[in-house]
Amino acid sequence: MPRRVSIAMKFFLTYFVITGTALAFAGVAGYLQFKRYAIEEVDQSLVNQARLAAEMFRPLLEAPVVDRETTAAEGDRIGKDIHTRLTIVLPGGKVVADSAMGAAHVPSMENHANHREVRIALSGETGFSSRRSITVGDDERYCAVPIRSGTRIVGVARTSIPATLLNRRLDRVRAITWGTGFAAFLLMLAGTAIRARHVTGPLEEIRKAAGEFSAGNHSRRLRLQTGDELEDVAAALNQTAAHLERTIAQLDAEKIRLATLLENLSEGVIVVADGRTVRMINHEAARFLGIPIPPREGQPYAETIRNPDILRFIDAWKSGREIPPAEITLHTAGGEVTVLLSGTSVRHSPERGMDFLFTLRDITEERRLVQVKSDFVSNASHELRTPLTNIRGYLEAVQDAVKEGVPPDPAFLDTLHSNVLRMEDLVNDLLQLSRAESAHLALSREEIPLPVFLDRVASLHRSVADQRGKSFLVESEEGITLRADLRSLTLAVSNLVDNAIRHGREHGRIRLRGSGREGAIRIEVEDDGPGIPREHLPRIFERFYRVDKGRSREIGGTGLGLSIAKHIVEAHGGSIRVESRMGEGTKFLILIRIPAKDPLPDS
Repeated sequence: MPRRVSIAMKFFLTYFVITGTALAFAGVAGYLQFKRYAIEEVDQSLVNQARLAAEMFRPLLEAPVVDRETTAAEGDRIGKDIHTRLTIVLPGGKVVADSAMGAAHVPSMENHANHREVRIALSGETGFSSRRSITVGDDERYCAVPIRSGTRIVGVARTSIPATLLNRRLDRVRAITWGTGFAAFLLMLAGTAIRARHVTGPLEEIRKAAGEFSAGNHSRRLRLQTGDELEDVAAALNQTAAHLERTIAQLDAEKIRLATLLENLSEGVIVVADGRTVRMINHEAARFLGIPIPPREGQPYAETIRNPDILRFIDAWKSGREIPPAEITLHTAGGEVTVLLSGTSVRHSPERGMDFLFTLRDITEERRLVQVKSDFVSNASHELRTPLTNIRGYLEAVQDAVKEGVPPDPAFLDTLHSNVLRMEDLVNDLLQLSRAESAHLALSREEIPLPVFLDRVASLHRSVADQRGKSFLVESEEGITLRADLRSLTLAVSNLVDNAIRHGREHGRIRLRGSGREGAIRIEVEDDGPGIPREHLPRIFERFYRVDKGRSREIGGTGLGLSIAKHIVEAHGGSIRVESRMGEGTKFLILIRIPAKDPLPDS
């Protein structure tokens, strides 16, 4: 893997190369330009000095015979005055004065006719050259101009300076140029580093924020104020992060809502993946299947689901057959339940394959209600048929007596009347039961002291109890107020008292007791009859249910009183239960919560 180079380093190296190249180019160009300028300045100074010397030596060289001693001495003097080497050369190349050699050594100097600058000057132009001087042994810069006398050239005035002087000047210029350039280069590098940090700092912050975004921290926000495109990028990233945060929050909320919905469904839900593994089993399905804890995703469903009927149903769907819903009986910790198992396929995408969704709906209560309805129709028909058969038989006997001119037996009429009353009681109880079972049973609540209420109920039954030789005791705590629909609750308690009178022991005792505890009113109806066998207690409140059917019809009753009482108590938000022991008697207990006061009446 190639080594990564940071943006800051790339930025720095780019500026380094560009700045170094630019400064090097500028330094070289500046040095060359200054060198040319310095040489031109030196040349111009030599030209001026040479022309001045030419004017001063013209009179001496115009003479027919040149006085060499005077000329040599004059050359030494003028050379000292102008601080420059001055050489006077005759047209033939003979040197007559040289301030560097002195007048005494001039005769020994070589002929200068072949020197470049002298040749150019003798041709009438200004000549320049740079070379090593044989006379003085140094590199020098020469300038030679012709000395004119009219149109005739009578000599050459040459000035020169050592090249070391020029080189020292150029060295100083070079040092200043490169020193300044290097300082500028360092300053520019420092500025480049600062600028790189200024640019890459926000980029690094953006990189870190992007890393946090990808790691799931969508609450991270960039706060850049660079005033350039990076600030726009940061703002765009912030908007993207905010949008992602909202979207993910919505998805999480939807996921939680869906999970909560699935977990709290009254139906069991099983989701099986295409690879024979479990995706999800909610708590209701786990309860049906007898699994204490829903399995984790990815576990084979054959290891989780043990019921063979459900496994066959799932395998049929996975094999491609869309079979109709099936009723399956399951044995759970709460008892035997009947569920309706339905299936459907769910295709997400070609990559994920197909999932299968199965629902288990508890239809135990539905089946029980169907059976209850069937039993109710059968029982009601039977209860009505018995008095109708009696009425029909006795009416036929009365008709026969009338036809024969014989007065009908008064006992027939008494029997007819009792059977009509029995039918009337049955119809009234059916109407009462229908109203009590109604989901919209209207309750007109009233407040009454509990002892007064119990006395009213007792007064309705004292005469019957007295006729049968049974004592009737009423016990109630004082200071307790009952708030209920008095008419319907009186009916419910009366049904219990009537039941106690019918089934209690001859010359026995009936107790009606009321008390209040823990925010509820407790009403008890107790007799000392033979009791109810344990196996009949769970069904005692069913319609038309009788423990001893033959004896119940003999002593009267429709078999609906307890069912009516149960529905009325539940409509008040209360509960009713029965306690009984064989040979000791039966006790019915009503618990009604004491509600907060609300406007009367209510519904």
